Amino acid sequence: MARTSLDDKKLKELVARRHPEYENKIDHWNFLASTYAGGRSWFKGNIFRYFKEGDKEYKERLERAYRFNHTREVVNLINKYIFKENIHREKEDAPDSIKRFWEHATRDKHSIDELMSSIDIQTSVFGRVWVVVDSTMKNDDVASVAEAKRLDARAYAYWLPPQQVLDFAYDEDGNLLWLLTHEIGRDDVDPFTSSGVLVNRYRLWMQNDWYLFKEVKKKGKSKDAEIIIEAMGNHGLGVVPAFPVDCMGNAESRYFSPSLIDDIAYLDRAVANYLSNLDAIIQDQTFSQLAIPVQSMMPGDDNHNKVLEFGTKRVFTYDAEGGSQPFYMSPDPKQASMIIQTVQTVINEIYHSVGVAGERTKQDNAKGIDNSSGAAKAYDFQRVNSLLITKAERLQRAERNMLYLASKWMGESLSQEENDKLVAYPESFDIRGLMDEFAVAKELKDIEAPGSVRRHQMEILIEKIFPNVSKKMKEEFEADLKEFPPKKIELDLESRYLNTYDKVSKDQETDPKSTQETE
Repeated sequence: MARTSLDDKKLKELVARRHPEYENKIDHWNFLASTYAGGRSWFKGNIFRYFKEGDKEYKERLERAYRFNHTREVVNLINKYIFKENIHREKEDAPDSIKRFWEHATRDKHSIDELMSSIDIQTSVFGRVWVVVDSTMKNDDVASVAEAKRLDARAYAYWLPPQQVLDFAYDEDGNLLWLLTHEIGRDDVDPFTSSGVLVNRYRLWMQNDWYLFKEVKKKGKSKDAEIIIEAMGNHGLGVVPAFPVDCMGNAESRYFSPSLIDDIAYLDRAVANYLSNLDAIIQDQTFSQLAIPVQSMMPGDDNHNKVLEFGTKRVFTYDAEGGSQPFYMSPDPKQASMIIQTVQTVINEIYHSVGVAGERTKQDNAKGIDNSSGAAKAYDFQRVNSLLITKAERLQRAERNMLYLASKWMGESLSQEENDKLVAYPESFDIRGLMDEFAVAKELKDIEAPGSVRRHQMEILIEKIFPNVSKKMKEEFEADLKEFPPKKIELDLESRYLNTYDKVSKDQETDPKSTQETE
């Protein structure tokens, strides 16, 4: 049963709980999120000052700063590979509640594909996110399937970043006992009377109960806030309707898991700083500084000021002997060359670290494609394919857990075997490009591969060239493929002619009469 007798002190202690790794990881998680998101605000905290750089120069350099978001590019490439393949869902044999969940998997009625794609991206960013499965039903107000449809009673899911998962606990068997999460609410229901103020809310999930706490600021000068119970109830599921989803599964701790971009994000920041340094060199070198020789003139003298008027505002004067000429000064261009070479190397390592360097052009991937050998490309393929298989297995497990909890919310009990049959993610991935498929098809032809092998390769090629064709066009493709590869009629006739000629020649050589006539 839900507890109703909780004083303010106990509630404050509850919402102040943090798991052992929370404080150590919060800054790292925030950095990963901001680096993936990008935007102009990212530069202020991640572009570092030069030694003894002035405030004005640093501010101007921040305004000129730019970056290509390699972090987001890597994450989205992996996500594209996973969801390019078909995810098998047994929509015909699934219960109605599961079908409705697949169709409207979130509170905003987004599909299960959109939700799973979002979860995959967030696990790549943070390493681990949490998924909560909730319901629109209010306690026991639904008595039948028809009533559920009328009231739009359904289960839905949402993900939480690790920053919002404050604390949790497991029992000795590894079952989740409770989960404390943080939410941001807003007083905006009524446009006439609401304040629009953001409010901290805390939600506690237990195996049979749930609580929603709200932070309320006290009136007066005191900055303290009190914690009140805004809502609570009994869900009666017997389990906490939440579970973690890891990126790669090799969790180092119960409280966090390695991210795909743990190292990439910091390399990406280094590239942005190198490019900012390069921009400063270009700015200084494009507009060189004029040095004018003067003699016996001190700064501030009228004659000295007249000399400055001959040049631009960026003029240096120096005391020189007679006959010296003005000249322009500019930074050493070798510094820029060194920075460009370093940037190319770091970008190359970013994409090779996950095996997706083949997606980059010659310039974007720092010339990695042209210089990589066949063995290196094969190694990259094995690395990214292994990563995709691992991530697909984690996503499959996550969706099956969601289906299990959704069925419990809707009063249906699915066995583990029935649940596992409902959805299956691909166990292998094809990351070859279109030109790679053409090359494979040509090689199969050159080695005279069996017709069935070439026919299957042509099916793959057609699917990549025409991914979205009509049903009628697919039927025409299938009919034509039955006659593929085409028989070499002309070659067969020529071979028959040669064989006939050879046979006749041999008969003439062995025939005595033919020999006598020849003589």
